[in-house]
Amino acid sequence: MKLLIVNPNSSETVTAAIMTSARRAAAPGTEIVGVTTKGGTRNIDSAFGDYLSGAYMLRTALEAVALHRPDGVVLAGFGRVGLDALKEALTVPVVSIAEASMAVACLLGHRFSTLTMLQQFIPYQQELVRAFGFEAKCASVRAINVNVEACVTERARTLAELEAEVRRIVTEDRAEVVILACAGLCGYDAELTRLAGVPVLDPVAVGVKVAEGLVALGLCHSKVRRYALPPQPLEHYL
Repeated sequence: MKLLIVNPNSSETVTAAIMTSARRAAAPGTEIVGVTTKGGTRNIDSAFGDYLSGAYMLRTALEAVALHRPDGVVLAGFGRVGLDALKEALTVPVVSIAEASMAVACLLGHRFSTLTMLQQFIPYQQELVRAFGFEAKCASVRAINVNVEACVTERARTLAELEAEVRRIVTEDRAEVVILACAGLCGYDAELTRLAGVPVLDPVAVGVKVAEGLVALGLCHSKVRRYALPPQPLEHYL
């Protein structure tokens, strides 16, 4: 089995963190190929960053799919970042780390909270929960105040801020599961689970395991209606 892991931002630093989590989660027989979006922004921290990076991500992902011929694709950005368009274009399973993490969180507790970076990104994340249909299961959306790349490079500061917010999530919001809602937050899950006493999900690790499961079961997102192939050949759009 081969999975393509697509980082929708243009930071190689973030891609390296994503790939560490992806390889840690992948089964021994799974080949993992990572790609960094060519263009767009290094930090997807707003709707502006999402929309700007989406088109670049699509081109990068389609080129990588043509080259590597993966059995499944993991979109390693905790947002929309072109997800619907990528599902339209491809006939192999496309797994969003955001959607997969929320779905799995529902299996692990009554309600979950998402914990992202930057306070101003909270409304975007709230809309994301609503768009995926998990609003009733979401106890809260919280944030630290560290941007995506700094979450990878400033680990002591990031862990301290995450720990403080996770404790508030458990005691004040009464969530039973916490999702680290940013690919830059990969690798903090084990320590936070130990500290908080509740499951804390690394979204990339979850996305990889969900993708492996879909491929193993021979399943793909439906190509009827919403994710039907675009009516023109893809090259007419590019």
